[in-house]
Amino acid sequence: MPRHPRVIQTIAPRHLLILLTKMPRLTLPARRLWLLFPLTLTACGHAKDADAPPPPAAPAVASITYQVINVLPHDAQSFTEGLEIHDSILYESEGNFGKSSLSTYRLSDGKLLQRKKLPDANFGEGLTVLGDKLYQLTYKEHDVFVYHYPDLAPLKPMTWPHDGWGMTNDGKRLIADDGSSNLYFIDPATFKETGRVEVTDEHGPVDQLNELEYVDGRVYANRWHTNDIYCIDPATGKVTGRIDLGDLFAQAGQTPELQDPRDDVLNGIAYNAAKKTFVVTGKHWPNAYELRLAQ
Repeated sequence: MPRHPRVIQTIAPRHLLILLTKMPRLTLPARRLWLLFPLTLTACGHAKDADAPPPPAAPAVASITYQVINVLPHDAQSFTEGLEIHDSILYESEGNFGKSSLSTYRLSDGKLLQRKKLPDANFGEGLTVLGDKLYQLTYKEHDVFVYHYPDLAPLKPMTWPHDGWGMTNDGKRLIADDGSSNLYFIDPATFKETGRVEVTDEHGPVDQLNELEYVDGRVYANRWHTNDIYCIDPATGKVTGRIDLGDLFAQAGQTPELQDPRDDVLNGIAYNAAKKTFVVTGKHWPNAYELRLAQ
């Protein structure tokens, strides 16, 4: 008889009191039982909730393995913040106030081809080439430097309201991060945000996202102060794979000799479309490393 417990559960205390006063034939013990009956139902309901199984845990993110296939020269004076490869030329954004620049290097031997210094008040950050323009972020100054590609003639600068960290593009939109767990999608004509997605893995939001690279429908992002590169589905923000570069130097047969191990961390991902390989480096690293990821 399911209706009666449901009716009793909805009786307010004052209505219950009226009901009991109109039941003169009930003895005092019986009335006490009536008062306890709704409380018993409530307690049973709570017990049912407590016994409910927890939601299933998110599946662990797959590990992506890699192989170091080449060690390349890299300017150890460069505080690397952004990296891209186009036509065998390495485009690099270098940070630090008073030392920031946009530089190009010949990938094969690291020869410096061109360098454009930023104003001393700007801290260079991520960069990307889309169409006939190269865009370069700055850290907290909200300036976006724009250059004609490939001659790097300066064009009218733009502005961005967030901190500038990493940047890439999917062929139509610019994609940037600001050190949070967000990826921002940007109209390249106006540099206005058109959308955003939060990046999450099996543990929850993934913050401190830094340098970015878009490859075959996925965004690769290194996480600041870690050896990890995350493979992200930009449509959902879900991390679909993780690359642990903790043994990068060992694979290359090297012992790291860094100027400042606290700051000279992994921070540079570039994709070489001609060879289908990745090139990674870090702040003040004397080398860059060409990697082939496992399929």
